[in-house]
Amino acid sequence: MMGSEDLFHKRKARKSTDNKRKKARRQPYDKVLIVCEGQKTEPVYFEEVRLIHELDSANIEIDGTCGSSPMSVVNHAHALYLKELSSGDSYNKVFCVFDRDRHSTFHKAVKLVETINQELAAEGLSDQVKFKAITSNPSFEYWFLLHYNPTTKPYAPIQGKSVGDQAIDDLRQFIPDYRKTQKGLYQKSIDENTLSSAIANSKRIFESANRSDDSDSCTNVHELVLYLRSMKDA
Repeated sequence: MMGSEDLFHKRKARKSTDNKRKKARRQPYDKVLIVCEGQKTEPVYFEEVRLIHELDSANIEIDGTCGSSPMSVVNHAHALYLKELSSGDSYNKVFCVFDRDRHSTFHKAVKLVETINQELAAEGLSDQVKFKAITSNPSFEYWFLLHYNPTTKPYAPIQGKSVGDQAIDDLRQFIPDYRKTQKGLYQKSIDENTLSSAIANSKRIFESANRSDDSDSCTNVHELVLYLRSMKDA
């Protein structure tokens, strides 16, 4: 019967070999984790960005298996980061994608991302990995809306309509058949030449918005889109 020490060494050697294989499969650009609050709109969209720009799936991991609250997104992303780190590998960037919508933990989640980065800096790891909150107020659909209308209207809950539902209603003025599982929206923005306008609108509005004021509509999805588009050039 094989001793426990022999089993330990064999498992350790196998783990090391698996990590080397994983690294060998990756391309020479960043390894990135994108954690989204759901399995619908956001993961579908970023997967399309990855495919269109021919970014390797070994480099770009998109996860939508956590809960819908902002805190669950950040905690899940941190857990996945620690798990990968314990395996002897690591992500270069970790993006936490979540909405303001009706979530009471929105600002707490943004603060937690800052705290994680402070801890990484204290450990001397800030140059190797950095967490980033990619937020949308009121919802991710606001990013799509900015392709057509640079609105900064304040959204507030009304009877029977959340702020997220209202953003979808506004978006359907331009994409009447929009649904949360819809594919092809990134390609559509390229074909219709609306992506550059969306990026410019998003950047300008986000930079001027006071993020502590819940009435401000803004998003920084443009930061993640620009990052993914430029990965191969870095």
